[in-house]
Amino acid sequence: MKLNCIEISINNEELGCQVTFSEKRSLGEKAANMSVQEIIDSTGKYLLIQRSYADYEDENEYVYYETHDGNFAGELVDYEITLSKQCLELDQTEGKIIVSISPTAKEYRELKKTLPLLVNKSGKLIINE
Repeated sequence: MKLNCIEISINNEELGCQVTFSEKRSLGEKAANMSVQEIIDSTGKYLLIQRSYADYEDENEYVYYETHDGNFAGELVDYEITLSKQCLELDQTEGKIIVSISPTAKEYRELKKTLPLLVNKSGKLIINE
């Protein structure tokens, strides 16, 4: 699967961190006046990678991914992420997802900082300068 990213969203919060690569810009406040179906139709192609932190000692942390294609979604167990300034590749059992990117210098710094938090020994991360 391939997609051309025009928007990168990076969040690192108390319950987890996530990175989303989208082919369309987020709707922002426009979404408040749209139906659920209009919102779904407007999302376009995307890749979301998320690590959820355990709330309690007996819970496990996990890394999850999803795309606009329901065949490419689920927990990431055996995977490799390769990042360069032009591309992010996610190689896992369901296949390879290639995302063309053009991040700003700030976005690229944030990606290099956040992706190791996401992977956290659950997979392999390669960052090419």
